[in-house]
Amino acid sequence: MKIFLKKPKPLPSAVLIGGGFSMQTIKYTFADGTTNEVEVTEDIYLIHLELLQQEKRNHWKETRRHTSLYYFTDMGIDFEDKLTESPLDGYIRKENIASIRKAISMLTPKRQELVYNVFFLGKTYTAIAKEQGVCRSAISQQMKTVYKQLRKHLGA
Repeated sequence: MKIFLKKPKPLPSAVLIGGGFSMQTIKYTFADGTTNEVEVTEDIYLIHLELLQQEKRNHWKETRRHTSLYYFTDMGIDFEDKLTESPLDGYIRKENIASIRKAISMLTPKRQELVYNVFFLGKTYTAIAKEQGVCRSAISQQMKTVYKQLRKHLGA
């Protein structure tokens, strides 16, 4: 990877040391946590600053779209678990399923098969119509009748 650096303007706070070179101090932290300070010329110091800025820009570019959930939890933001239902919600869901199954069992076997094909197998009205050798509107009309009967049995 090539890094192109613009030569920055000299810092006004640079101190001139004998020989005409201005010296700056760079604080370097090693991987083991120890730090060391190094005196460098102003040119090297400015290049170091530019590299730090470039590193920050690269890091931002890489992470701006990829914020992990761990970042949010570290910041004290927690997310509600929508998948976990309360005991009451679970009971209501089970009762609804039982009521729907009971209502389906009251349908004729032909209509039960239609419900199975539509809701459990995910078949389209057109596909069912081709299998049965009827037009699509006939299947649509049968489903309207099924809905009416289910509403009647469910008390809705």
